[in-house]
Amino acid sequence: MKFHLTGGEFSCASELAEFGIELSPQGIETKITAGDALTIVRTKSGIEIGYAKRVQVFYALKRLADGLPCGVFSPTFENLTYMCDCSRNAVPKTETLKSLIRHLAVMGYDSLGLYMEDTFRVEKYPYFGYLRTPYSREDLAELDRYARQFGVELTPYIQTLAHFNTLTRHYAMEGLFDTGDILLVGEEQTYVFLEELIKTCAETFSGRSINIGMDEAYMLGRGKYQDLHGARPRFDIMAEHLARVVKICEKYGLAPMMWSDMFFSQTIGAQYGESLSPELAARLPASVELIYWDYGNTDEAHYRENLRRHRVFRNPIGFAGGACKWHGFTPDNRNSFRSCLPSVRACAAEGIKRYIVTGWGDNGAECSLFAILPTLHYCSRLNYGFSEEDEEMKKSFLTLAGMPFDDFMKVDLNNRVTDGDGIEGRNTANKYLLFNDILLGTLDTTVPEGLGARYARHALQLKEAVRVAGKWKYLFRTQYRLAEALSIKADLGVRLRRAYREGDREELKRLLSATETLARDVRAFYRALREQWEKENRANGFDVQDIRIGALLQRVQATVYKLKNYLGGKAEAIPELNEKLLDHMGGGENFEVDPDQCEWRWRRMTSVNVNE
Repeated sequence: MKFHLTGGEFSCASELAEFGIELSPQGIETKITAGDALTIVRTKSGIEIGYAKRVQVFYALKRLADGLPCGVFSPTFENLTYMCDCSRNAVPKTETLKSLIRHLAVMGYDSLGLYMEDTFRVEKYPYFGYLRTPYSREDLAELDRYARQFGVELTPYIQTLAHFNTLTRHYAMEGLFDTGDILLVGEEQTYVFLEELIKTCAETFSGRSINIGMDEAYMLGRGKYQDLHGARPRFDIMAEHLARVVKICEKYGLAPMMWSDMFFSQTIGAQYGESLSPELAARLPASVELIYWDYGNTDEAHYRENLRRHRVFRNPIGFAGGACKWHGFTPDNRNSFRSCLPSVRACAAEGIKRYIVTGWGDNGAECSLFAILPTLHYCSRLNYGFSEEDEEMKKSFLTLAGMPFDDFMKVDLNNRVTDGDGIEGRNTANKYLLFNDILLGTLDTTVPEGLGARYARHALQLKEAVRVAGKWKYLFRTQYRLAEALSIKADLGVRLRRAYREGDREELKRLLSATETLARDVRAFYRALREQWEKENRANGFDVQDIRIGALLQRVQATVYKLKNYLGGKAEAIPELNEKLLDHMGGGENFEVDPDQCEWRWRRMTSVNVNE
């Protein structure tokens, strides 16, 4: 749809042609006026758009281009953020993030958080981000300027306590740590280090918000700190450290927020379901915003109760939900929908002003950054009061993604292992079925025979999705090639062990042929995954996929070697297949086959042997 914009500087809208928005002197006269609310009105002479935030103009243009009704629109939240994980090996290219910014702008998101553990350069610490292709100041300043054009605030999400595991390998940094990946708090060198991180962010980002992390440091004070200071209550340690970090933020004019889980952990304060004492809560700096994160629950009452428990603090409270892309190569949009809806309703009822959609990349960030577009779009609609998966939603998604909604949702298929569509289907099947070792079979107790046939059906659907995917062909090609590999690999170990124990040599010969074919299919998947990575991300970090998929291919070849030797009479047995399997989840010999597992850690799904 063509627009002739008047009343403000919005020339950057010319970059939104991919969403059906075109600027032209011959377009509809569109007057844009700053005000107190988002209004879209058709007049005799054209269109009038009133906006309270700059980003709302782009949301309005997209809505007009979609042919959706005009009116007055009141966002549920003062701030709607998407947080992009840039630290779990995948460091998105600047052009990738610019594309993301455009997509977020037309959905009405007013903030993009960049989660950077050590993937931004800090000049005084050359090992910070060493060989991780971190963002330079120039990179971030360029992205910041680009985002501001669209009314999107670029916000640093960093760490100031834990989650520094990639730094612990460097001898030059080891003096900063207490135990594991947790910083040695209370020591001056730690605060000199943290001040450099915070100062860099303050000097690079134009916005004044910063997320300082502080999550999941459950062994705080139990390493070198205890040797130096003795055993102290962890809440005391945490409160003292937080006060110092907040003071540094204030020195550089930054408004900090942090994840709240440490104050609801049995190791430091109280568990969810318990109440933290007002006396303890009052010891926290009142200026820091506490972000309650909760990624998978489907019960609105659950969210409301936990938000109310946060009221013991004097602090402002925000919320973070999740667009699930952290379970391997494949996202889980379906289940993300089911947790986002009740969490949005709970936050609206409790008066929460900041809603964050997180896109973590745990254990390798294998999933495409854009695979969660359906969830981002859905949360955008929830923010503007629309909760139904209706035709209006699908029409809007079509112009957002350039691909029909129902076809795009096939991106989830490699996590669909049952006929049901219930929330119990949340799993990491796409990953553990691929890496579960054929011979050791550490996860075979979870795998029903016949699962390969389901993946053969998935492959057919995904092949069709590739055909209509447009600019997302590379993304769906990865899922299609994965499904092809899993059509053989999913239950191969189960079938192999059964045939071996039953002495079915004819079946073993068929499985030998299938295993040889599997090697070809895994290589095809690898090539598709590499193309996806190279399109979206910087180079470093893919070495982990080289290692993992290379190891998988070598184990496939080892299986071929052992089967040939056994069938050819060169070996009397295949020792690994004589092992009695125990339940992966700890049930010993008593277990029920259940493919709905959420194991996402590569080491746990590959071997029980020493690999460090």
